Amino acid sequence: MAACSAGCGNGSVGDPAAKPLASEFGAGSRLCDLIKPAAWENPKDTSSASCKGIPPTHDVYATGLTVVAIDTFDETSNGKSSGNYYLEDTNCTGRPFAGVTVFSPSFSPPDLRLAQGDVVDFAGSLQEFIGPSTGAFGSCYTLPEISGSLTFRFDGAPPAPIPIKDTDLKSYDTGRPLLGMLVKVTGSPKIVINGDAASSSGRFTAALNVGGGTVASQPHITNELYDIQTAGPPLKDLMTFKSVTGIITYFYGFHIAPRSPADFEP
Repeated sequence: MAACSAGCGNGSVGDPAAKPLASEFGAGSRLCDLIKPAAWENPKDTSSASCKGIPPTHDVYATGLTVVAIDTFDETSNGKSSGNYYLEDTNCTGRPFAGVTVFSPSFSPPDLRLAQGDVVDFAGSLQEFIGPSTGAFGSCYTLPEISGSLTFRFDGAPPAPIPIKDTDLKSYDTGRPLLGMLVKVTGSPKIVINGDAASSSGRFTAALNVGGGTVASQPHITNELYDIQTAGPPLKDLMTFKSVTGIITYFYGFHIAPRSPADFEP
């Protein structure tokens, strides 16, 4: 009897047809493929007056992104938080540009409520934000952020924080690939606070001493995600930590945004 070709039923000769299973994370784009190095940066253009090559805002569809933090803290006491979500693409493990800020997202369905660890799909636009109308970031530096709709895919768990050094946030080139990601920052050998934390219009920040430059140019620990000023730690000059865990954000400089006092390791 002649051998049966692939796809025969039970009991026949030959291998059954094999159909690859669809990925549980969906077939959309990966963040680390959508977000690129800032080839348009220009340190000589300190006011970002004539930046060239910044990609235009464009539509994107990404799937299987994990919620690593949600900004619900009203640090400016104006009755609302930024509402930003921070997503990380765990399919990009080991690659740069695996995180992103979602600016004021919408939801599908509209009453969807998400939590840290939830895995979602995103449909909307990706832009390289050059700064507010009151003043650009300078040097043609931009913040990649997405705006659009989040759809629930499945329950998950927040990824383990990525280990980095505080000096990774010393320059735009080394800090940009970490934006939006949950990281665990260590120093050499410890993180050192540079000056007492300061409060301005509700924003509570403390600079890190990573060597060189001015205090303003150093990365800062910020209260974007919880009330550090009330809940602590106090962040005094020369205070040290073995590590600080948080989300990497950017606004005229790199920030580490811890989620609770537990993100500080003495």
